[in-house]
Parts: sequence; C-alpha cells; structure tokens
Amino acid sequence: MKKMIVGLVVVALLATAGLAMAQGWGKGPGYGPGPNAPCCGQGQGPQGSWGPGLNLTAEQNQKIQAMRESFFKETLSLRNEMQTKRLELRTLWAQTNPDQDKILAKQKEINAVREQLQEKGTRHRLEMRKVFTPEQQAQIGAFGLGFGPGGGMRGGYGPGRGMGMAGCSQCQR
Repeated sequence: MKKMIVGLVVVALLATAGLAMAQGWGKGPGYGPGPNAPCCGQGQGPQGSWGPGLNLTAEQNQKIQAMRESFFKETLSLRNEMQTKRLELRTLWAQTNPDQDKILAKQKEINAVREQLQEKGTRHRLEMRKVFTPEQQAQIGAFGLGFGPGGGMRGGYGPGRGMGMAGCSQCQR
C-alpha cells in the first residue's frame, strides 16, 4: 500500500513538474525591464545578464540566445531527473522509520546528477565567453560577474548570471 501511495505521489509530482517545465523560463537572465530600459542594456536580449556596455552585436546576441536554448534543451532530462530524485528523497524522509541506507544512497544519486549539471553549466559558460571579443571579455571581468542574483526558472532566483556587487546604481540591479 505504501509503495502504491509513493508511486502515485511521484507520478503526480512528475506531471506537475512537466507542466511547470512546459512554461519555460521565468525572468531569465538578460530579459530586463524592456527594450526602452534607461540603463544596463536590460531588455536588449542576453547582454543584460553579462553587464552594461558590452555592446553586443546582433550576431552575438543570436549566438548567445541559440546557445542558451540549446543548453536548456540539453539539460532538461538531467533537471527532470534531479527533481524526481529529490521527490524520492523527500518521500524516504517522510516515512515513519526512515531507512538511513536508502536515504544516503539517494543523496549520492542526487549529488551525481548535480555534479553533471554543474559541469555542463561550466562548459556552457565557457563556450558562451568565446562569443565575446577580447575587449568584451575584459569588461566581463571588470564587472565582477559570477553567480549572483540571476533569474532562475519560473521567475525565482537561482543559478543565473547576476551582476553581483557591481550592479547598476540607476536601476538597483
């Protein structure tokens, strides 16, 4: 009976997760206040997430957008797997007498998927940097960009490209 309930919960959560994923990204990196934003180059495509003043060409914007879409599609199965494993772990913890070995084994599985996602993310960011000119790459370093408050999925804040401490003073980003 417990296995049936756990199975139904996992199926229901996967169905809900599928609907959430179908919505696509929320406030994703680079999509700021709009095309007429007075500062930061926000709303002008991906360059907003890399910082103001990079003056990306239309070709660079197209390449970056294509790379992001490709990365999103490439990592979809891993992200779904991560979500499923987290739900399974939550179910293991919710049992009256949690099985320590099963919990530890599931946590190792989650860590392995997380490691794969992080490696793919690092490779993706390194590939994206190749789109920039040496001058633009120097500017990226000057902005102190790294992981910071970037738009995650569904409008939350997660692993997105943020402006860190060197944000814009005009729009408080």
